[in-house]
Amino acid sequence: MFVANHNSWMDIPFLGHTIGWHNYKFVAKKELEKVPILGKAIKVAKNVLVDRLLTKLRCSLLSSNRRSQLLTLKQGMKWLDDGVNLCTFPEGTRSRSGRLMPFKNGAFKMAHKAGKPVIPVSICGAAKVMPSYWMFPFKPAHNVCKVVLHEPIESEGKTEQELADAVRDAIVAGLPEEQRPLTTTQ
Repeated sequence: MFVANHNSWMDIPFLGHTIGWHNYKFVAKKELEKVPILGKAIKVAKNVLVDRLLTKLRCSLLSSNRRSQLLTLKQGMKWLDDGVNLCTFPEGTRSRSGRLMPFKNGAFKMAHKAGKPVIPVSICGAAKVMPSYWMFPFKPAHNVCKVVLHEPIESEGKTEQELADAVRDAIVAGLPEEQRPLTTTQ
């Protein structure tokens, strides 16, 4: 499983270019299915979709929310067990400030339960090429951006929280100062 920071739409092609364009699926928010062209590509590629809308609703949808989370977890674990890499951005959305945000625990729960290692990825400078408020890249990425692949972190022998902390520390270590979080808490 590849886990990276996220502050630009360019993170996706940078990650794909770095790890190769085969044998992986993204964990993406279900709302992206509605985006023209991208939504169709996400569905056709059979990426793992997280229904965040259900996650935000309370009470009346509690059992449906739990089912959705379990389905996503099982689908992701099946891909991992089948030897397919998952790519995820545990912040859950692009950072508007450019700084690393707190992580959600889904990716780490998935890797931990499947007993698979996590490869932390630091994506540096992507927002300089395409900020979150911009529709298209506005300058070439050459000599502006870099992707740092860190050593894999085994999930076995660690709790989910220890795994998340180790991955976050690795990602932070690879980021330039202006992308590091202001605090080190998760």
